[in-house]
Amino acid sequence: MYSRKSLITILGIILAFGTVVVAQQTQTPSPDSDSGLKNRSERFAARGERRGRRERMGHRGGAGQLLRELNLTDEQRQQSRAIMQRRLAGTKSQREELFALREKRIAGTFTADDEARAKALRQEMRASMEGIRAEMEGILTAEQKTKLEQLQQERKAKFEQHMKERQELQNKNPK
Repeated sequence: MYSRKSLITILGIILAFGTVVVAQQTQTPSPDSDSGLKNRSERFAARGERRGRRERMGHRGGAGQLLRELNLTDEQRQQSRAIMQRRLAGTKSQREELFALREKRIAGTFTADDEARAKALRQEMRASMEGIRAEMEGILTAEQKTKLEQLQQERKAKFEQHMKERQELQNKNPK
């Protein structure tokens, strides 16, 4: 008869051997596996699961999403990329300065002059964004401009509906 010590040794060897065998087995992905997708949102989208918080709230990706829905030609896409890169390069110094001012605010060394400068920088950047919009509309066809206007109105209506629902919820549950 085996002693307890021998029995425990045999069980330990079997357990170790089993662990090694399981660890060495190659797992082949099933055809419907999501392992080939790059990130979490793509995996969820492929399975038709969970939408992101922004999407649930009616946001669908900003200006980039609007441009995708306009079915731009390759030439229009190249022009829009060139416009964006040029404008981003033009506002880089303003963005960096705003970031530095934000750091000062966090550190507690933010002055009234800094506040005025931040306000001026934000207005400069807003003007630049308006310039981007104007340039982008310049590359669109009349049909695409009409569709863009329609999409913007739909987005605005969804936003207003969301804000109305939010206000109703706040009225029901006051703090």
